[in-house]
Amino acid sequence: MPALQHRLEDFLRAPVAAAFFVLASRNDLSVDDLADPATACTAASTALRELNPWSGTAPAARTAAVAAARSLRPLIRSVLSDERNSWWQAPLRHDAQLLLTGQEDQQPTPDAVPVPTGAIAAWESYAQKPLQSLITSTELSVPAGEPIRCSAHAELACGSSDWNAVYPVRQQRLHVAEGARVAEVHSAADWHELVVRYGDPATHPGSDGSLARSADLDNGLAPTWSAVAEDYDGVHLSFAGLLSALHVPTTSTGVGTTTLWAWEWERTHWIRPAFTATTELPELPEPPQAASCWLSLG
Repeated sequence: MPALQHRLEDFLRAPVAAAFFVLASRNDLSVDDLADPATACTAASTALRELNPWSGTAPAARTAAVAAARSLRPLIRSVLSDERNSWWQAPLRHDAQLLLTGQEDQQPTPDAVPVPTGAIAAWESYAQKPLQSLITSTELSVPAGEPIRCSAHAELACGSSDWNAVYPVRQQRLHVAEGARVAEVHSAADWHELVVRYGDPATHPGSDGSLARSADLDNGLAPTWSAVAEDYDGVHLSFAGLLSALHVPTTSTGVGTTTLWAWEWERTHWIRPAFTATTELPELPEPPQAASCWLSLG
């Protein structure tokens, strides 16, 4: 199957991607509108807010979004084939990583990122992330005055997750060492492959019952982060991965089903120090103001 057709099918079956395009269509956003990175990130955060696993309506919302997106195939194909959106599935940009830290956020400093050790903890399996990691989001190519400068800014503006940042939020631009080893997640298959390679079914505490009851999601096995850290310094979820991997179950023999669900914006989880320079940027005194978080799916 040609690459574009394969990506199109991935997006059509992915609830977040489907919701993204349904919202775009209902708000009359054109191919040109969606080629603006700030607009795309805000639309993604709005879609994720609509699919909140704890809303009580998440399964129905996912099903409805996927069904409604089927008629939008021409729009989705046009957006995916637009060269202006090549950044969606680009590898990590070493010179454009933004670290946003609220007053009560517990993140390590860039020069002291702890390396995971031992077996995966129950919370790490549930949350699909290390107990302690530094999280960056890639700076977008947007005009100087644009408040949405990365996917994390869109999250702060639209509130699709449980990140209740206490302001002011510190902002730093980190430069990643050229030799840094970064695992790339651009699809549900990429996440599943990471789990297959680094997960340990023998120590898996089991999928989360509350998540299954509320959202009908089976989070499944997660990578053992100490094993990932032997080969990589960080794991990057691209914007394409955000849209096409979240809430998409993937199953294989021996591992069972995995479903990435807890990474709510384009991000990299750093599990080793990998930075050569840090630049302080002006603090955010309040949440950034997106042009619009748009209408809901309902």
